[in-house]
Amino acid sequence: MYCRSKKTWHRKGSSLRTIGVVISLNILLQGMPALASAACGEGTEAVRQELAAEEQRVRTTEQTVRAAKTEFQSRDTTLRETMSTPPPGYDQALARRLVELRRSEVEPKRAMLERLRAQHEEGRQQWEQGHQLLLSQLTEARAAFEEQRITQDEFCRVREAYLQALRMYRDGMQGYCTGMDSYAKALAAYGERFLIPYSQGFGDRQQWVTLIQHLERGDFLQDLLVPMTASAIRSSPPDTPP
Repeated sequence: MYCRSKKTWHRKGSSLRTIGVVISLNILLQGMPALASAACGEGTEAVRQELAAEEQRVRTTEQTVRAAKTEFQSRDTTLRETMSTPPPGYDQALARRLVELRRSEVEPKRAMLERLRAQHEEGRQQWEQGHQLLLSQLTEARAAFEEQRITQDEFCRVREAYLQALRMYRDGMQGYCTGMDSYAKALAAYGERFLIPYSQGFGDRQQWVTLIQHLERGDFLQDLLVPMTASAIRSSPPDTPP
């Protein structure tokens, strides 16, 4: 088996999961039979093209998230300004109920949304770190093969395992994009379902009545938080085996 790690990570939790990606390569190497030279690296170019497409999707997703954050901040600012200087005659009983529901129903969901976003971002960082380590291993293996320090079959096993790792990395990036797309949708839904009617309810009592009814159901943003939670689990790098 040809494997050598060159980096020491500063964050222990992240490093364990990053190393888990590398260990996955080692496991692949141990379980692979010798490959015929004609099949060595077959399919690598196709996977790289898929990765290029996925990296473009990542960039598009980042733009979508930035736009969603900007819109969310604008709507949140509007609500804060309205609350700081509310118009006269608004229903204070409904306002008190909304404050209660915001604390019990809305703010916990907002905190959960940000935790899931952070989990996706951390997972992406770990995948990228692991990918760089694996690429370094492949480069070292190629140099060792050219210097005749390992056989062609040994180099082919490394290269084929790297191809399998690339597929895992691709799938991880797909999960990241799916999760962050859900995050952008959740920010938009947060504004449409809570910030906008809350702001407008100071002058339109019925908007507050409807908003309170929706929040009292206890399922605020659940339609987006559930799939985002699932994608966070699917897109996480493998843990280090015990």
